[in-house]
Amino acid sequence: MTKSRKLDMDEKLKERFELALCGSKTSILDWDMVDNTLYVSPSWKEMLGYRDEELPNTTHTWKRLVHKQDVVHVMKSVREHIKKHIKVFENNHRLRHKDGHWVWILGRARIIYDEQGNAVRMIGTHTDITKEKELQLQYSHYAQILEQIQDSVISFDMDGFITSWNKGSKILFGYETDEVLGKHFSMLFPKNTLDLYEKMMAELKEKGEYRTEIQLRRKTNKPLYAVLSLSSLKDEDGNTIGFVSYAHDITEQKKVEAILLEQKNILRYQAHHDALTRLPNRVLFFDRMEQSIRKTERLGKSFALFFIDLDKFKHINDSLGHGIGDRVLKVVARRIEETIRKEDTLSRLSGDEFTVIMEDLNHPEDASLLAEKILTVLQKPMYIDEYTLYISGSIGISLYPQDATDADSLLKYADTAMYKAKENGRNTFQFYASEMTQHALERMAMKTSLKEAIEKEELVVHYQPQMDAKSERMIGLEALVRWQHPSRGLLHPDKFIALAEETGLIIDIDRWVMKTAMKEVSHWHKEGLIPDVLALNLSIKQLEGHNFLKEINECLTAFDFKPQWLELEIPEGQVMKNHKDSIQKLQTLNKMGISISIDDFGTGYSSLSLLKRLPINRLKIDRSFIKDIPADEEDMAIVKAIIALADSLKLNIIAEGVETEEQKAFLLANGCTYMQGYYYSRPISSELMRKFLQKKAC
Repeated sequence: MTKSRKLDMDEKLKERFELALCGSKTSILDWDMVDNTLYVSPSWKEMLGYRDEELPNTTHTWKRLVHKQDVVHVMKSVREHIKKHIKVFENNHRLRHKDGHWVWILGRARIIYDEQGNAVRMIGTHTDITKEKELQLQYSHYAQILEQIQDSVISFDMDGFITSWNKGSKILFGYETDEVLGKHFSMLFPKNTLDLYEKMMAELKEKGEYRTEIQLRRKTNKPLYAVLSLSSLKDEDGNTIGFVSYAHDITEQKKVEAILLEQKNILRYQAHHDALTRLPNRVLFFDRMEQSIRKTERLGKSFALFFIDLDKFKHINDSLGHGIGDRVLKVVARRIEETIRKEDTLSRLSGDEFTVIMEDLNHPEDASLLAEKILTVLQKPMYIDEYTLYISGSIGISLYPQDATDADSLLKYADTAMYKAKENGRNTFQFYASEMTQHALERMAMKTSLKEAIEKEELVVHYQPQMDAKSERMIGLEALVRWQHPSRGLLHPDKFIALAEETGLIIDIDRWVMKTAMKEVSHWHKEGLIPDVLALNLSIKQLEGHNFLKEINECLTAFDFKPQWLELEIPEGQVMKNHKDSIQKLQTLNKMGISISIDDFGTGYSSLSLLKRLPINRLKIDRSFIKDIPADEEDMAIVKAIIALADSLKLNIIAEGVETEEQKAFLLANGCTYMQGYYYSRPISSELMRKFLQKKAC
């Protein structure tokens, strides 16, 4: 090869390395130690804020810019390497940027020796590691984890086949050169990221460069996270002839970040939550109060603050011990938490004192409805060890902004109202403003309105899809009643179903929903829209009605509705308390081809022997066990147990209240493939459901 030809090859090689290192905060330095001349790449000067012509290529340039505390250390290290005849050199030091700030540099170089063993040349790279160094300094106790390792430089052709593989690549990925040359670059990407690889290559070909943090694949399949920089290789005419990748391992950094984040979250959680009940503590309560005040003031709405004190709780601690008392408090916390809405905040202030912030309060009487629900759930018996315990509570309610506009006053007034409730005999609630307690009595008017709602056709049916999460296919839909109130707008069941059950109107409502939904679904079938199974909520009161079997037969006939299209959902708590007559009716329905599902499973007191006798086809996991997955280990254990129980009884199973990808993944991994919830769709009107089915049929 001629001398000129060799020089051309050297220039191309230099250009390739400049391109390979472009955008990676890395520069080339070449020190001729014989004549003490230094070549620095333009990217080195650019890293320090200079143009190429502003800095001469001399050792004086480096010495002028290096930090005084570092220059002695660096030169001493170089001498020690030469003395020991070490070829590979690595060092961290600081260089002054043109604007005056310090840039942390990772220097990596190779020292070249002549035949007599004299150091004649030192060539390597400078990498800007300012951000990494700042993180390292900030968390110095993790410095050992953040050890620097060799970087990877790989070139590959236009079709993605690897053409060069450096030593750093061997260290990083674990493959020898002959194992990868000629193989496709995508072999370094996990199979589940191949779509990302295609997208990355498309952008690289379009823009000429690409940089990202990404997970790559080692030969050992151990996790590898890297900063990956890709750029185009061009010939002398500017045509792209291939690509080069530069990968810097940040796996340990990611581990440290994860550890620090976990520790931060743990400390933050401990500082803001009660250790016993895991509820927000006093600190977080006041923070939530301030947030509610700002939000409510901005939206021009109202909210209620509940101060809940357990009646005679001290007797439990004194007679049974604090261990039993603590378990009672945990049960109380769970019951109240399951009673309030998701957007409400339940806190434990101290001892047996709890607070609830009920936001978006449309009417003061809505607060009284929630208070009644809380009092009701508190009165349910508690079974702790061999004890059957009964407890009640007194609730005080203050309103924002009617009673006060600051957190301290609202809490003080709610506390005052709570003592009014205790004076009135306990197991009741009181508003701070006495006239508000009177307003609660107006709830009776709601009962009249609800009865008229059926006659005035104010009720509507919404539908929520039920999905097979594995195939993403709809397997059915649940009919859910809504009340289109003339003055209060669209009301969800939690606003009136409890009242309907108290008054017995639930039978008329369930009958109306059954007829309306079966009629609509039958029409959809005739139109070729297949909604699969219609799930209807069935109250035990409706089932116990003398004419129920006759009514359902009439609906099947009148609407040409096939029994196999229908599934009846009965709450676990109701069916478990029922008698032989109800079980016989369920058996009759099942023989007709109608499926029977146990709704809200896990919240009642199921008897396994009774479950075996019931003619049921499916268990429906209650949303209260789903909402905290995967954060709550108890809920995960309960859900796994329910799935195992269903499997042993050869029953289908479906989970309701699925809202997140994590919940879906957990359920799938544990054998529950049928789901419904906001993750797929909120309950929607019949018109929207019809459009949904039309789209599905296309």
